[in-house]
Amino acid sequence: MFAQKIASPKDMQQHFRMPKPSPPKTILEEGIIPLYVEIEGPTTKRIIKMALDTGATFTMMPPEIARDIGHDPTLSKRRIEIATASGSVLVPILKVKSISCLGTKLKNVEVACHGLPPESPVEGLLGLNFLVHLPTFIEFYQKIRPSS
Repeated sequence: MFAQKIASPKDMQQHFRMPKPSPPKTILEEGIIPLYVEIEGPTTKRIIKMALDTGATFTMMPPEIARDIGHDPTLSKRRIEIATASGSVLVPILKVKSISCLGTKLKNVEVACHGLPPESPVEGLLGLNFLVHLPTFIEFYQKIRPSS
């Protein structure tokens, strides 16, 4: 049998040192935090890859997904103006049955219906109207909020 002799606590720390965790490649390479999100509409559900986006007020999905789950974006009576890289656009707002992600399911969630550029690594954005309901987000906000 072979045994390695560890002479001091410092040697022991070096011997059993765990590598520092590093962010997943996707975050570093693409600059996003990708998540798989289940969106339920009137007729069916879809799971799509979205970016966690604290700069987006609304969760956003492309019109094709809206149609896949049973919505017709052209019939939406409510529209909002959003800023995009190519300027401002007016987009329909739909109410989906539910959105599920990170262990949280919200019902009757409003989503903006607009596509991202074809080169985007995700299909949509998970915005603040969902994120503010996540326990981790609530805890984070309570820690950074100035006390009154």
